[in-house]
Amino acid sequence: MSSAARKKSVLAVTATALLAVAAPLVTGTPASAASVATWDKVASCESTNNWQAIDATGTHFGGLQFSQQTWSGFGGLAYASRADRATKEQQIRIAEKVLAVQGERAWPYCGPKYNLGADHADPYPAAPTYPNPASLASGTLVKSPNGAAVKVMIEGAGLPVAASDVGPDHYDLGKIVLIEDSAFRNLPVAPPAGTVVHDEAGGTSRYVVIDGAALKIGGADWTEGGYNVRRDMGVPTSWLQSAVQRTVTDGIVVMNQTGQDASRYVMVNGSALHISAAEWTANGYNQRALMGVPGEWLAGAAARQLPNGSVVKDASGADPSVFVMAGGKAVSLAYADFTGLGYDKRPLESVPGTWLASAKTKAAPADGTMLLSQDSNTVWEVVSGKKRAMKADEFGAGKRSFDDVVSVPAAFTAALPTV
Repeated sequence: MSSAARKKSVLAVTATALLAVAAPLVTGTPASAASVATWDKVASCESTNNWQAIDATGTHFGGLQFSQQTWSGFGGLAYASRADRATKEQQIRIAEKVLAVQGERAWPYCGPKYNLGADHADPYPAAPTYPNPASLASGTLVKSPNGAAVKVMIEGAGLPVAASDVGPDHYDLGKIVLIEDSAFRNLPVAPPAGTVVHDEAGGTSRYVVIDGAALKIGGADWTEGGYNVRRDMGVPTSWLQSAVQRTVTDGIVVMNQTGQDASRYVMVNGSALHISAAEWTANGYNQRALMGVPGEWLAGAAARQLPNGSVVKDASGADPSVFVMAGGKAVSLAYADFTGLGYDKRPLESVPGTWLASAKTKAAPADGTMLLSQDSNTVWEVVSGKKRAMKADEFGAGKRSFDDVVSVPAAFTAALPTV
């Protein structure tokens, strides 16, 4: 049989056959689906895989050579006026409907030749649906279908689970829930501020998450700060160890969670700097989110010196002067010092003016602070408000480190009396 005759004898079905689905025009066992690969073979046979084909008689169209009656009768007009004007996927979707009703002999030569009726694969399976991670309970293990990494859901965040966490933290990798790849990658990396956590592997220590950092909750704070009434979440050991080392972001405003102390502080380089009442509104601190933190932790952060080498200025802008911190003292920098000592390459931190005034008036850096100025190669150690020249053999493995030396203006070291 010629190709044209083959097409006309099968696909030009009657309207009665199209409407009476229970009594198909062509006999045979219908199939419910076939893979795209098999449809490609049938199209190669019918139209040499030309999905925009029109036969010589102008009565059969597309890669699978539909008659116009068949195309319209099986819903093809929802895609295009004729099969050759539809996409390959649209033509296959209509062919699937024909196959389900009439079987492979709707293509009497090409269908049986390529075992169309024996292929039951879905050509266009629906994309798998994954749960919204926001709907998953805390403690649920999740992963992307595209990778091996595993996270545990904690209050809407996805915390990475390291291989070393699985055994000690008793995570059951047989109960992993797949979530969509982009959702997995975009999960928050830390629980919401105020979440109370502990090491899933065990231990009595409790922490509160603030800005991604885990702050230890002291014994008195546990009840006085109301942490004992919050849900206590177990988190991966490796994540917690990292979060404990993390510092609260510069500029975050904090207070004692118990409310027993009305003082407010701003975080700068891991230190909590006191904000005076006048500066609370004048410097706009009242416009920032205020976070309660454990009182014991706050006391430690307030007592901690701003790290040596921190470059600071008055947050109010009233004084344009710039200072470098050395052993708790704010050392003034002239513009030549600011650039010559390389401090223009470091972040310039805004600090409360009253705190800065106190740091400026300190007589000398704390004992043990090491200083170096451009006029000399000598490293000086501060001892009881005086300076002592250090020797080369005081530095090295297990000794003092040059990384801890603070560069200061020559006039500053010259003003310190020598031991």
